[in-house]
Amino acid sequence: MIVASVLSGFGLSDFLWVAGFSALSALVLLWSRNRRAQRIQCFVFVTIGFTCLAFAWSHGYDGFPIKQMLTQNHLLISLLSAVSFLRLITDTRGAGRQIPRTGKKAFLQTLTGIHFFSSVINLSALIIFGDALAKKGKLNRTTATSLQRGFSLAALWSPFFAAMGTCLLYAPGTKLPDLWLLSIPLCLFGLAITWTEYRFSQSGRMDTFEGYPVNFRALLVPSLMVVCILAANSLFPDVSVLVLVSALSLIVTALVATFRESFFRAIRTVRNFSCTRLPDMYAELGLFFSTGVMATGISVLVAKTQPTLDAVGFTPGIAIALLAILLLLAVAGVHAIVSIVAASAIVAPLNPEPAVLAFIFLVTWSVGATGGPISGLNLAMQSRYGVGMLQCFTWNLRYTIGMFLGASAIILVALG
Repeated sequence: MIVASVLSGFGLSDFLWVAGFSALSALVLLWSRNRRAQRIQCFVFVTIGFTCLAFAWSHGYDGFPIKQMLTQNHLLISLLSAVSFLRLITDTRGAGRQIPRTGKKAFLQTLTGIHFFSSVINLSALIIFGDALAKKGKLNRTTATSLQRGFSLAALWSPFFAAMGTCLLYAPGTKLPDLWLLSIPLCLFGLAITWTEYRFSQSGRMDTFEGYPVNFRALLVPSLMVVCILAANSLFPDVSVLVLVSALSLIVTALVATFRESFFRAIRTVRNFSCTRLPDMYAELGLFFSTGVMATGISVLVAKTQPTLDAVGFTPGIAIALLAILLLLAVAGVHAIVSIVAASAIVAPLNPEPAVLAFIFLVTWSVGATGGPISGLNLAMQSRYGVGMLQCFTWNLRYTIGMFLGASAIILVALG
């Protein structure tokens, strides 16, 4: 599926069908692995999609967008699958010089370490850091929030996050450098908030904070990936960044693995990963495939009925109000991709600035992950590290408000 998606992204449109049916086949084969709650969630999204289609048919729509349903989110699924291979060549510890284990410097380097490694290996980095820092299976407030925020802030700029792929897909026309001009300052602001909150707080216990022995030399591979993506984007400006990231993730993994081991051992490693670890993405596959069906239904209904908003354009006030609504929904437990899909269709008639709209979606995903008590990130913290649901919310409340205010200020500057 990954190869078919990449080939279709480079103009070989016939492979689009291959990518779509490959995703559907994988979903069917892995369906039994999904928990009951995940199956219900998928059924709800698919039902919403077909309900919207039914309304569109009642208003005169006479088609059946099977191709769009199969391929609406195929780039996201390919992206998630491809970047998972980077785990094979990213070592968070390694044999490099270790950081001081306690104190302010240990806190700062642990925060930046989880941030940069999460930008490439995503949730795997959180589990690696969390397991190493947990005491009797539990994390204290300082450690838990530093991991939560360091992880989620990476979504504001990393092209390897599903968040970035979703935002680029549902804010058409967004250029990655334009988006970075908005999102990277907010990312730095979020890291500064976290550092300041515990640096000048007695409860932060910075002097006794025990850090993670990060091997920053391992960041060479992630840095190489970012450089390759920027270079490829300049060479192929008409090709989606999602396609470039998917292709380069496979290519770089194969080259680095071959360099470190041998050609045949690298092939064996990649094959074993494909057979044993890649199927573990069944939950993400179900989520993105079913929301693709929902997005198709919503887009068809909106295109047919052409609803109008009582607004002149995508003003700063509307942009900030949209951000507030999406964040409230995220904190209330609505998955970011659901609200992003709906919001994208609703605000499309206002011709929003692509980079600003993508920025709003990114903030929703990133800040909602830490602020929402039942987000995927916080559910992992609750089940694995004994952090309570209420603690996930209250420990990050000031941070959530601060990030909303910071994002609002950036929106005012961008649209002012």
